[in-house]
Amino acid sequence: MDYTIGILTWNSHALIGPLLDSIAAHRGTRPGETIVVDNGSTDGTVGLIEGRYPWVRLVKNPANRGVAPARNQILRMAQGRYVLILDVDTLVLPGAVDTLIEVMDQHPEAAIGGPKLLYRDRRLQLSCRPFPSPLNILIEGTFLRDYFPNSRLVKDYTMEEWDHASLRPVDWMYGACLIIRRDALARIGLFDEGYFYLYEDMDLCLAAWRQGFSVLYIPQAEIIHFLERERRSVLSRTLLIHLRSILRFLAKYYLGGRLRRPLGRQT
Repeated sequence: MDYTIGILTWNSHALIGPLLDSIAAHRGTRPGETIVVDNGSTDGTVGLIEGRYPWVRLVKNPANRGVAPARNQILRMAQGRYVLILDVDTLVLPGAVDTLIEVMDQHPEAAIGGPKLLYRDRRLQLSCRPFPSPLNILIEGTFLRDYFPNSRLVKDYTMEEWDHASLRPVDWMYGACLIIRRDALARIGLFDEGYFYLYEDMDLCLAAWRQGFSVLYIPQAEIIHFLERERRSVLSRTLLIHLRSILRFLAKYYLGGRLRRPLGRQT
C-alpha cells in the first residue's frame, strides 16, 4: 500500500465531510487507506463518519488525548509506505496525493515533506519556517508580532520573501499537511506526546534533521488550509496549552547550561 491518510477530529462535524469528500474525489491512482482518529467528539462527528464514509477506518477515543498522541495512533496503525497527516480544516486538491508520493520517491533523503498551503481564496499561506530562536517564539506566539509586521526578524522567520514556487529543503513546516516516510520513523521516533497541541510538528521535523534526513517543501502539490495557524495573545483561552508547549520546546532544545539554537541541519 502506498499511503495512509490520517486525520484527527474533535467536534469537527462542519469540517470532516468536505475533507473526506475531497479525499474521495482526489486521492489519486495509488492504493491507500484513510484513518480518522476522533478525540471524544460530542457534536455528531462520529455519526457522520459512520453513516456516510464506510471506507474510513475510524478510531473513537473516549476523551481528547491531544494532537500528538492521536497522531501517533495513526502512525502505529498505518499500513502505507507514506503517512499523509491532514488537519481537519483542509481540502485535498487534484493531483496533490500522487505528486507528494512521486516527489518523496525521488528524494529518499527526505523523511518528511509538505505541500504548498493555500487559503480558501487560493492565496499563499506562509507555512515554512526556520527553527526559531527564543525571540522568534516570543514574537510569533504573542501579540508582539502585530507591532512589528515589517521587521527583518519577523520577515525572516515567516519567510515571506522566500521563493515559494521552488522545491527545496526547509527546517520545518506547519503540520496542517505533512507526508512522512513510514520506514524513517524507526530512526526519527514518533510525535512527542508531551505536546498536547502546537510544536509537535516542529519537534518531529527537528528530529528528522538530527537523524540525517531532510524535510522537503513540495510546492507542486497544493492543499487548501482554511485557517491560518491560530494567533495567540495574552487573552487567548488556549494560552496555557500554548505556553506549556513553548516551555517544553525550550527545555528540550535550549536549556542545559547555555542557550543554543536547535539547528537540525547546517545552514
